[in-house]
Amino acid sequence: MQRKNYTIIEYKDDIDKLGLEQTWHKILKKSLKNEFDSDLFIVDNFGELYEVGLEYVNKINKKEMGKYYTPRDVSRIMSKWLLKLEGENICDVGCGTGNLILNYLEIIGKDEAQKLIEDGKIYLFDKDNIALEICKYSIAIIYGEDMLKSIHAKKCDFLSNKIKLPKNCKVISNPPYYKIKEIQKDWESTKVLNNSKELYSCFMEKIIKNSVASVIITPYSFIGCGKFYSLRQELNNYNGFIVSFDNVPGNIFSGRKYGIFNSNKGNSVRAAITVVENKKNKKGFRLSPLIRFKTNERENLLDCDILEKMINPRYQYITPKDRSYYKCHEDLLDVFDTWKAVSNKKLGDLITSNNNKKSICIPTTCRYFTVGAQKMLNRNGKRIIYIEDDEKYDYVYCLINSSFAYWYWRLYDGGINCPLTILSSIPVFYDKLSEKDRRDIHRIAMRMYKDESKYLVYKMNAGKLQENIKFPIKYRKEINKIFLRVFESNYEETIFNKVHSSSIFNDCEVEENE
Repeated sequence: MQRKNYTIIEYKDDIDKLGLEQTWHKILKKSLKNEFDSDLFIVDNFGELYEVGLEYVNKINKKEMGKYYTPRDVSRIMSKWLLKLEGENICDVGCGTGNLILNYLEIIGKDEAQKLIEDGKIYLFDKDNIALEICKYSIAIIYGEDMLKSIHAKKCDFLSNKIKLPKNCKVISNPPYYKIKEIQKDWESTKVLNNSKELYSCFMEKIIKNSVASVIITPYSFIGCGKFYSLRQELNNYNGFIVSFDNVPGNIFSGRKYGIFNSNKGNSVRAAITVVENKKNKKGFRLSPLIRFKTNERENLLDCDILEKMINPRYQYITPKDRSYYKCHEDLLDVFDTWKAVSNKKLGDLITSNNNKKSICIPTTCRYFTVGAQKMLNRNGKRIIYIEDDEKYDYVYCLINSSFAYWYWRLYDGGINCPLTILSSIPVFYDKLSEKDRRDIHRIAMRMYKDESKYLVYKMNAGKLQENIKFPIKYRKEINKIFLRVFESNYEETIFNKVHSSSIFNDCEVEENE
């Protein structure tokens, strides 16, 4: 184990001989004494190399722990936000191998970091004893062996009532992302726990309720999904901001050399960073739009100032009427408000269960725009809606093919599929249309009905060709222009370009669909 060219193969051989825990115990002891002469096993590599070991020993167990490695650039962003917050004691909850806390200590500088550690103000919590040891020893390797005795490292089930955060603390965390299979007896029974049954949301609740401030990266599903409504209600008691990221074309959790379940660029996790500031006389949270970025834009994007400029200034407060947060560009807030104000119904009010009525076929996936078709598309993922009134059929057809339906999905969801609940809740303003508006809508709808077969596209998925329609952008812009006239304002149809764009940094629409 003292070989300079110690390799991954030899690492796995040691795991076979000693087991994963003993292998790491020896690596850390030797690294601490500067006796482990390896260019591979240095602190910066510990996290990923530990995951290689976990994969080698038990990949399924790794998945069930719900761990997602926090990339270094994301850790730095979170650490910089944490640095701005109030709080004397620093806690890393679900610390893993320490990417977050190590970045925070690096940012504050060696002298301040050593003082913070010596004063006993660093607290680490994790259920994984090996990861916890790696985290603790990594700090000691960088800041001195004598720091070991001052670090509070707790192997624990964080949700246990026995586990308490220290007073006057601020927390940085990447909690486990895994569905709760069994509620433990010593957990506090809360609405968040019982309604969501997700580890990450329960971690969020406990952290936010018991700390002065916090920075937490999680899936973004809590922003709008129904089962997290009670968590959003709890967030009403606090304030801060939430930055959410799409996973196409670039992904926050990609770019790793070694990985288990989250290393590829097709990762399904759409992440959000929640910063609980707890400013005086504020309630609710400010949100960014759902941020898309290209891989080559990552370095430019992951900057505190850049991201904060994307957050709109409106504090959102959850009510029984407004049960979800919306992710809106700041310069589209006025359009959004006007749309809601002129609408007196929801799309669901125009939908009937009577399948003898005219139908619209809607593909469930909608990466860059939504599609509605008269044709029954030959594909697996689709929703069929029936419109109760033939006179309103053209309007609904155009609405689905406009930017409005797609934007609404991005505002309140933006995941893999467009749920029927989202479609049904789209605000509609049919009653506000003039006779000219209705004639224009009918005219473009007739053209699109006729042209559907011209714009059929196919994509292979799960061994089967999936049929869809890719209408030219000109149709969508024409519909948008008609709808925007209802708002009695000077909005241009190009305002939606940024909604369809593949990058937050430009307003160019993309021609792709899935």
